[in-house]
Amino acid sequence: MERTRFNEVLTEGLEEMGLKSNPALLDGLWLYMNFLLEENRKYNLTAIDREEEVITRHFLDSLVFFTEFKPPAGSRILDMGTGAGFPGLVLKLYQGDLEVLLVDSLQKRVNFLDLLIKKLDLKLVEALHGRAEDLGRQEEYRERFDYVVSRAVAPVNILSEFTLPFLQPGGKAVYFKGPDYQEELEQGEKAVILLGGRLNTVHQVKIPGLEVERFLIEIEKVEKTPDRYPRKAGIPKKRPL
Repeated sequence: MERTRFNEVLTEGLEEMGLKSNPALLDGLWLYMNFLLEENRKYNLTAIDREEEVITRHFLDSLVFFTEFKPPAGSRILDMGTGAGFPGLVLKLYQGDLEVLLVDSLQKRVNFLDLLIKKLDLKLVEALHGRAEDLGRQEEYRERFDYVVSRAVAPVNILSEFTLPFLQPGGKAVYFKGPDYQEELEQGEKAVILLGGRLNTVHQVKIPGLEVERFLIEIEKVEKTPDRYPRKAGIPKKRPL
């Protein structure tokens, strides 16, 4: 894909979502896309390996967050199960004054993100190798964040145990979901309440160029998470709340 075409597709998509583009964002995402596709040939980082799909299913899908949420400058955001940096690193490129922590349990993804962050010359963003169950018990991370975002493929009752312990009261968890979210949300309501959360709303959003429906589940942290959560590594998946 030529750079001019990349700029056109991305800018048009942003405008359709009511968001503004700028040269620094385009430069950063251009570097991101090319480095991702280059490294993806060496070791599998994403199943999406076409340039057009990277723009639509990774970049625009991540940036749709800003159509519903306006984090104040300096907000701390944790991306749980970030994979190759989605949505967290894309959010950082769009709003540079955010402080972002990218967490993934696979070292190869964290290594990729470390290299990419250096190439992008970004500050106040870090990639961390670890599991939610372990990190969520550490004082350095527990109840320290304003937002926790996740595109990870996990049902709400599991995802809430992986994410809500990191939020300070008043913070928000945002889960990116497809059209089949309703049943898992009903099954996860008990877990959300138990962990100190409350379902605020479900935002239906439109991604330009993507036919499938997308939803952002918004959960607010209204109480501190009980000390016993998250449970030990592996337990949330084996015995979901």
